[in-house]
Amino acid sequence: MLLIVILAGCSSTRIVSEVQLIHSLGLDLEDQKIKGAAITHIYGKEKTQIELLETKSSNLFTILPDFNAITPSQVELGQLRSVIVGRKYAENGVETLVHTLCRDPAIGFRLQLAVAEPKAMTILKGIRHMQIPFFISDSVAQNIKTLNLPKTNLHIFLFNFYGEGRDPYLPYFVMHNDRVKLDGLALFRDDKFVHRIHSKESFLLKIMVEKAKSGQIPFEVTINNRKESGLLKNLHSHAAFDVNTTEPVPSIMVKLTVNGQIKDYSKWLQLSNPQVLHQMEKELSAYLQKEATSFVKHLQKLEVDPVGFGDLVRSRSVSWNYSHFKKIYPQMKIAVTASIKLEQTGE
Repeated sequence: MLLIVILAGCSSTRIVSEVQLIHSLGLDLEDQKIKGAAITHIYGKEKTQIELLETKSSNLFTILPDFNAITPSQVELGQLRSVIVGRKYAENGVETLVHTLCRDPAIGFRLQLAVAEPKAMTILKGIRHMQIPFFISDSVAQNIKTLNLPKTNLHIFLFNFYGEGRDPYLPYFVMHNDRVKLDGLALFRDDKFVHRIHSKESFLLKIMVEKAKSGQIPFEVTINNRKESGLLKNLHSHAAFDVNTTEPVPSIMVKLTVNGQIKDYSKWLQLSNPQVLHQMEKELSAYLQKEATSFVKHLQKLEVDPVGFGDLVRSRSVSWNYSHFKKIYPQMKIAVTASIKLEQTGE
């Protein structure tokens, strides 16, 4: 009985109808100020509605008090699932924002961060129109599980941001035909957004940074002097890295192995024939190798390292210097090989 009394006395109770829970928070830069927006629920006796709160502040730390000032109920962050920032905000750096999120014990590390094109407000208005309060977090989870988005959340962002030899990335949201759409990834150099990649490049990054069991990439190959296009679906894949640090400028060999499936190919392509199947695997491997090589060179040209090549070199070097690595990264020799095994052909 005594234990029950003690536990009851320590508990913090919130009645859901007496607080306003923020599910998604949006931040934009406008006229040297921060424009904040938040998706919340208003719980009624018969119907629950989504409300969009808006405010403008001179700094990040007064956004929440400003929301409290315009709502009859206390605003709570305990159910915050996602924070999305406009492109301009991301270009100016998100370090202060992630510091603030880390310090709040009410916010979990599974929180989803994202970048919006052009503004976070545009995306949150689209979510209010669709009446789907958890759209951002649900869309990210679905795309990680079934499509080309690598695993991402606040914890992974912090790991890439603070880890020497790697740069962070975030999901990228746009408006498409009046609907909110997850469309690629935002790449960061340190804490600043520098480039957006689309779905195909997201697939290439995904199979380099994790053992993936999903994702798909369109392809175009030539078999028996005839062009064939289609979609390669990844069933399971992994990447191996061979790092050579014996030379003044290190070099890396990336070996991609993909077990996949292709569907909806032309009738003339008889994949039930072992010779044709082998030729198809060979052509697809060459195609993936070419695309991945081009993608890595593009990352080096941008001087961004979402794969974590620098971290690989650091783990095998006794005289690691991050500033020196940043200078040599664009000139490093990073070669890619790919091997595709078709486990299912749809026949």
